[in-house]
Amino acid sequence: MHLSYRGVRYQHQATQVSTLDNTKKGSYRGAPYSINQVKNTTNQKCLQLKYRGIDYKSCLA
Repeated sequence: MHLSYRGVRYQHQATQVSTLDNTKKGSYRGAPYSINQVKNTTNQKCLQLKYRGIDYKSCLA
């Protein structure tokens, strides 16, 4: 899927998240929905980024 933001085209990169098998169900104002619980992941992604010429590290949990 090709997307664009302020005239710059880019391609969507989906992230796969593993979930547990116990799906919870609920309803909100009569509309049913389901909630999938995400498995606890211990690996952490750290990115080396730059903002206005200053390097910094951002770690996503």
